[in-house]
Amino acid sequence: MPETTSYSMHVFADADDGDYIAISPEFPGVSAFAETRAEAIAELEIAIGGAVAIYEEQGWPLPTPLTPAPMELPSGAFRLRLPRSLHAALAHRARMEGVSQNTLAISYIAQGLAWSVPGAEVLEAEPAESA
Repeated sequence: MPETTSYSMHVFADADDGDYIAISPEFPGVSAFAETRAEAIAELEIAIGGAVAIYEEQGWPLPTPLTPAPMELPSGAFRLRLPRSLHAALAHRARMEGVSQNTLAISYIAQGLAWSVPGAEVLEAEPAESA
């Protein structure tokens, strides 16, 4: 069984609120949010561990860790045009949740990708307990 640190981790800084979101392409829908990059990575490792446990409980094969060359990765930024009404709804929901529109959109995209993979579940890391 691969270690949780064998899986890809991508960390994105949110320019609007300064928080970080960490995702793992091998586990669509698994993500972690934190105030620092290091905390986001630590929380994602916990979330990946939870995903691995669920995969094992269900008898699902574990994803093979990806090892893409850094040059092959996209920039992580793209422009998206949406109807004004949808933009307004996203802005309203982000205010209600206390996050930026960017963070909320990333969360929705991750959830949507998870739903497109049969048997995948959307998992979020529980906050780590302070030692």
